[in-house]
Amino acid sequence: MHYSRSALAAFCAEALQAARVGREDAETVARVLTSADERGVSSHGCVRMEGYVECLLSGGIRPDAVCRFVAEGPSSALLDAGQGLGIPVSVRAAELAIEKAKQTGVGVVNVRGSHHHGACGYYSLMCARQGLLGLAMSTGDTIMAATGSASRCIGNNPFSYAVPAGKYGNICYDVAMSTVAAGKISMAGDEGRSIPLGWLLDAAGNPTTDPADYERGGPLVPFGGYKGYGLSMMVESLAGILSGAALLKDIHAWNKDPTHGGNVGHCFIALDPRILNPGFSVPARAEQMIEELSAAPKAPGAERICFPGQIEQEREAASRKAGICLPPAAEHALERVSAMVPVAFVPDAMRFEFEK
Repeated sequence: MHYSRSALAAFCAEALQAARVGREDAETVARVLTSADERGVSSHGCVRMEGYVECLLSGGIRPDAVCRFVAEGPSSALLDAGQGLGIPVSVRAAELAIEKAKQTGVGVVNVRGSHHHGACGYYSLMCARQGLLGLAMSTGDTIMAATGSASRCIGNNPFSYAVPAGKYGNICYDVAMSTVAAGKISMAGDEGRSIPLGWLLDAAGNPTTDPADYERGGPLVPFGGYKGYGLSMMVESLAGILSGAALLKDIHAWNKDPTHGGNVGHCFIALDPRILNPGFSVPARAEQMIEELSAAPKAPGAERICFPGQIEQEREAASRKAGICLPPAAEHALERVSAMVPVAFVPDAMRFEFEK
């Protein structure tokens, strides 16, 4: 079934307001989550509503949190989210980074006292859609193994960059540092599917294809071995150390114990090429780069050479024409949300044909 984006977002916003989140913040969260589903990034879409609502109702995420400035300069700022939702404060931080970059060329905004903030690509794309280059990253609780370890000792710490690319839209690279995001493993378990080797270790440190091993304490595997591990430490440094947020094992697993705040850290960087290199066209050079790469000889069996974010961009365009296709795990999560708050989840009333 294909869902109307406006109807899906309305349900999410109403459910969050029923959990005592203010209307503006609720609508922001709904917009960011449905955007992920629209782009086919379902592991960071509406499936996350269940965890957010559970934490809000249990006190781990404060629905009435007040974001405050800790420090501010011409090109930088540090915000404290007050243990509130991660998405609204991240949107505000990215907007602030963009504003500062337009004034000075560079905007760097850190956040502490936050929680899970959805797909990092949303925030880097905020920059690219205004002609800036953007980077976004976040720490997370320890669910990944360090290279050579057999246990969970570092977060999968997502990172994204985006570049305006003229007629090609935007380049957008958005990855977690594990081979795949934990959400994909959880969704596989919810849908009764096995997972490929190389995604997960069991609790004893052995490779496994059973997604249930994640719930038993098995760690995610960093992509590229020490390369993913090293990049995860980069994010830990910029989003965790620099912001003053919790580090490594001190970051609380908000989705495991919904009664306790996470103190997650984020970092957003915006770069304005119109100030850093006046008269230089980033979109034109990005077009040139994409065209040269796409014209490279293709490997046997390859139909095309894509740039980062191209497939998600195409899915977004398709979703806007035909509606959002939610995976079963997301539908089940929204059904459980409906059982937690007095807001009915009625799929038939949310079909795409009801889009106005």
